[in-house]
Amino acid sequence: MAATPQRPFPRHNPSRVFPKALCLGLMLFLSPPFPLHASENTKMLMVEDSRYVINLNGPGEPWYDPNLGGRVKFTFSVIDKLDSRQFAVYLDNMTAKINRIAIYRDKLIVIGEEASLHSVITSLIDLSRREEVDTFVGFGTQLSGTGRFLSFRKFYPPDTSDPEAMSDLVLIYDMDGSPDSNRMRGIDAYKNDPIGRLTEVGYPVFPEKFAGRKNYRVWVRDENDRNSVVPEGFFWFEGDQKFGFLDRIGGKYLLVMVDISDGPSHPVTHKHEIDPLSLIGPEGSGKPDVIHTVEPLRLEGIEKLMDDRIRIRLAAGIPLQNNQIEFPAGESAPTASVHSNEPATESQKYRVPEGP
Repeated sequence: MAATPQRPFPRHNPSRVFPKALCLGLMLFLSPPFPLHASENTKMLMVEDSRYVINLNGPGEPWYDPNLGGRVKFTFSVIDKLDSRQFAVYLDNMTAKINRIAIYRDKLIVIGEEASLHSVITSLIDLSRREEVDTFVGFGTQLSGTGRFLSFRKFYPPDTSDPEAMSDLVLIYDMDGSPDSNRMRGIDAYKNDPIGRLTEVGYPVFPEKFAGRKNYRVWVRDENDRNSVVPEGFFWFEGDQKFGFLDRIGGKYLLVMVDISDGPSHPVTHKHEIDPLSLIGPEGSGKPDVIHTVEPLRLEGIEKLMDDRIRIRLAAGIPLQNNQIEFPAGESAPTASVHSNEPATESQKYRVPEGP
């Protein structure tokens, strides 16, 4: 009787990943993973641009084939329309499931789920060389308009960090750069640090004081100083130039817009505070306890308007009276200096106008 193939690793709460999971992940990264079953309902994935047509052969998960002796790595069939060639490229790393594929120039971008660290894993396959050239992990990964940039949140290895003392760090990966140029610590920093090469990736763009720095770990002394990016991720607008997201710090929600028109190493950030109580109308005024029913606040979209303004769509734990707010795209809401004794001259919060 044939041996029963092993099943996928069980899922755990990402906030409770222990150091042994990291060790397991490293083992999977450096050696062939254990066999996994394919999901029968997984959809086929296909992507096409002006030059390539690419299909994922089989389901979006590795599968166990006893005839081949175990786990089958991801295989993509590629048609090069330029010279009518057909060939295959492969992906064989920590990826347990593929959710999306895209093409940027001569690179295939593969976004999926990692097997044991429970993070998004992004892999790049060079179609001209027909080989995998880079892999990194993060959270909330989103592609810009053309796919040149990928925005994501930093993944902190569980054995080297205390999540309660770390701020979220927002990063940008530049597809026009090499894998080494997207690692601020330089080429030689990861010769004996494969986990660092997997997790310390991209250009830091937020919080602002870490933009352009080589530091990939944002420590805070006070929990109120901790930036916590809303998990739903990032929304790009104006092509490859700008993206926005919600950040929570000190009990406040901030709409953060990052402009990388001058490149990811020179980001410009604009912030607007959002008052959750104003989103539920007059009945929310003077009732602080209502805030617990509104949260968590979520960003569901960003739309660029004609007059250099943007409109955002929000969702919450209860229906909102008006789930859309407009902001100027090129400036920040005024804020009072924490070092000044002078009161703010105008409100720091954008409120939704009350209905008629």
